[in-house]
Amino acid sequence: MVPDRAAKTTAVERKQSRINYEATQLSAAQRNIHIYAQIASIGNFIFLICDMMFIQGQSERLIVAITRYCFSILLILMVRALQRVKTFGGFASIVTIMEAASIFLYLYVLWLYQSPDFMIQSMGMIVTVLVISIVPNRIINTLILTVTAAVAFFAEFYLLINPVPIKSLAVSIVYVSLTILICCVKNFGTDRHAQREFFAKKTLQETSAKDYLTSAATRARLEEEAHRWMNFCRRQSLPLCLVFVDVDNLKSINDCYGHAMGDSVLKQIAAVMQAQLRNSDTIARWGGDEFVLLLPNVTLQNAVLLLDRVKIAINALTLDGGASVSCSFGVVQMRTESTYQEMLAQADTMMYRSKKNGKGRIAYQNDTIESDTAENELPGNCV
Repeated sequence: MVPDRAAKTTAVERKQSRINYEATQLSAAQRNIHIYAQIASIGNFIFLICDMMFIQGQSERLIVAITRYCFSILLILMVRALQRVKTFGGFASIVTIMEAASIFLYLYVLWLYQSPDFMIQSMGMIVTVLVISIVPNRIINTLILTVTAAVAFFAEFYLLINPVPIKSLAVSIVYVSLTILICCVKNFGTDRHAQREFFAKKTLQETSAKDYLTSAATRARLEEEAHRWMNFCRRQSLPLCLVFVDVDNLKSINDCYGHAMGDSVLKQIAAVMQAQLRNSDTIARWGGDEFVLLLPNVTLQNAVLLLDRVKIAINALTLDGGASVSCSFGVVQMRTESTYQEMLAQADTMMYRSKKNGKGRIAYQNDTIESDTAENELPGNCV
């Protein structure tokens, strides 16, 4: 069961990492979408001029002009939609629809040409492939679009010009195929390089955000999470608690059993607390023998019950040499006007009050029963 659970955890982490990577892709693509839209608009106008030169019939010219005008309107609407989309998958879907529409427009207008030059239009097909490859999209979508466009292009010319010059056809197929291959390899290599950079940066950030000994969060990471959760809980009218934890008599353990034992105690206590907390909770090492817990969407009463379970689990730890260990806790609940620093100071005060009254206790500040200054001590076996 343990390997299965580990495999599931790894799969979930990989999926989340992929989502985070695509979020960075989406952000970059949305910043640059106006550039691609401007290029497409200019290209559409240039193609309109060429259409007017090579299409003879007045009605056909009018149809092409209206079609390209509608394409410009569609382009504007798509750009607005791309700015609002929340996932890269949605972004890629809209881009794919837009590129499919542009390919259809290209082939439709080509059908209206009178005796089009095969080699010149082959260069136009190569330009189309290049433009499709430049716009951010999933690699598989780009490959399907470019291959489909090339096949449709050669099939259309087979119907327009029969027979198609064999030499020209062979040269054109080679050039277009090489362009598609080069663009796909380039996009694949760029994507792989971007992924490696993203995950390397992510690993570095995660490493720097964790305490080297206990793997708990650092002070800096705690502050980031605290501000994020405090803002969220205020907007949603949810409770939030902050807990100061102090390992009792750690100096005595270091003196009697050595610093290796003291480090082992810190690791075990951090592991016990992590096992009792939710994924949304944060455990951070404040320094020395102190930890800070951030508990979003938890009331003061539930926080006390949770800490009681944590305290019992810590008291049950068996250490070498028969040593015992306990922790003192100070917990406060966020008020409407509370700041992060104020909550830290209040929790720290409660923790020292707990130690002063016998250690191994949970002290909390209750502002819902008596007054803003009412302080309560819970014995070690409080439930």
